[in-house]
Amino acid sequence: MEIANDRVVGIEYTLKDDEGKVIDTNVGSEDLVYLHGHHNLVPGLENELVGKKAGDSITVVVKPEDGYGTRDESRTFEVPKSSLPQGVNPEKGMQLTMRGPTGQAMPVTIAKVKLSTVVMDGNHPLAGQNLHFAVAIRSVRKATRDELEHGHAHSPGHHHH
Repeated sequence: MEIANDRVVGIEYTLKDDEGKVIDTNVGSEDLVYLHGHHNLVPGLENELVGKKAGDSITVVVKPEDGYGTRDESRTFEVPKSSLPQGVNPEKGMQLTMRGPTGQAMPVTIAKVKLSTVVMDGNHPLAGQNLHFAVAIRSVRKATRDELEHGHAHSPGHHHH
């Protein structure tokens, strides 16, 4: 069975940066199982997997615009340390979730700690980077009605919501 929209796909992957440093991998652990065509992977990788079958392997370089986007400097801002959650001792690289102007959760990374303020970066940590994927397709199956309704794959015997 080929990978197409509404198929549940299991993959083993390694993600590296331009220098060849491993950013993330699931080699040696459980497969990443996702529902294809439902925005569960970066678009550039998902597009490259279309038509592949269990047993196939690919390597692909995903450009920023097809991955986590290009960096947007307007998403970098400075806040007073007093606005941080109580008990947080800010350090560069620390990731927090803050509330945006309309109350939505917004993941941010501390880019710089100053005397009384903190510079926050609302870009994804991999924004602006090429993503080097090595992927082995382990399984492909039709999605269940529940998976299609929920927009994601369910592990066998599990239904988390």
